[in-house]
Amino acid sequence: MTSNSSLPRLGVIGGGHLGRIHAKLAAINPLCSFVGVADPSADARALIASQLNLPAVENYQSWEGHVDAVIVAAPTFLHHQIGSWCLNRGIHVFMEKPIASTLEEASQLAHLARSNDLCLQIGHVERFNPAWRLACHETASESIRYIEAAREGTYTGRSTDIGIVMDLMIHDIDLVLSAVNSPIEDVHAYGWNVLGEHEDFATACVTFKDGTIAQLRASRVSASPRRCMQIYTDESLTEVDFGTGSVVRTRAFPDVADGSRQADKLPPELRAKVKDSLYVDWLSKQEMKAEAANAIESEHNEFLQAVRFRTPITVNGTHGCQALALATRVLEQIAINKPSRAIIPAAFRFGQPKAA
Repeated sequence: MTSNSSLPRLGVIGGGHLGRIHAKLAAINPLCSFVGVADPSADARALIASQLNLPAVENYQSWEGHVDAVIVAAPTFLHHQIGSWCLNRGIHVFMEKPIASTLEEASQLAHLARSNDLCLQIGHVERFNPAWRLACHETASESIRYIEAAREGTYTGRSTDIGIVMDLMIHDIDLVLSAVNSPIEDVHAYGWNVLGEHEDFATACVTFKDGTIAQLRASRVSASPRRCMQIYTDESLTEVDFGTGSVVRTRAFPDVADGSRQADKLPPELRAKVKDSLYVDWLSKQEMKAEAANAIESEHNEFLQAVRFRTPITVNGTHGCQALALATRVLEQIAINKPSRAIIPAAFRFGQPKAA
């Protein structure tokens, strides 16, 4: 914690699981003067005091005049209320994803930030994942043809005020929108609620006007966690594991890529041997490991630098609105196509959505 008055005074609103992670990192960040955590729950404040030894207040509004910026990690339905209060008072906002509950609320927050010349950063943290940044290197947006992503985890009991689309799939929605430079043409989606009133499993197929297709899958009732993506381009296949930080890029050798050498045209006895030398004579595989870094710390640093020096923000209010807009379309399609309540194995009988 610093007493340097030139540093932005930062508070965290929301003392739940994610709020405590934000607070723990913010409290030791040399780029800010940490104020504390605000949460209406006495139990949450007691946990912050006992686990983190950090100051906590009941009402964030008591910080008026005492904070320059806040990190909002409250439930989604409170994002608009809290964000509006802060932005109307000249307080910069880092808003956890999704930006808000509705597109109207999201647009109002983005407008408030622009009209008051304030920073509004949205916590789509995977943009700061070192594996994603490594994967984006040498991947031209115009060459992307197909993306397949899976983001699955076990049931934690957190974020139950929203379904899996807004909780997990929205991460990959934001990544896809940042990578594909084309308007959306069509969306097909299916989802099933298993343990509550919101969908716990969802799959979506997004088709872009340039022909690119993104197939997204998310679940919070899986046996084990998985966060991965495959990006198919004209030149390569890039596989990203967000959890381990590994990136694998596969390319065909030039004469294979241009079609002058084809395995299908080999005699049967030679064609049968291709599998033994596939990654020696036909395809090249580059295995990379992203340099370890704390993605939440990285987005904190960008936010604080933007507050102080007006440097660019990777995920601003407009990006947050775009991700929410597509997530909303996915939920609309799920509502249209939703079968009766089902457990996951039975849900597979409905098959995968077809691309337009």
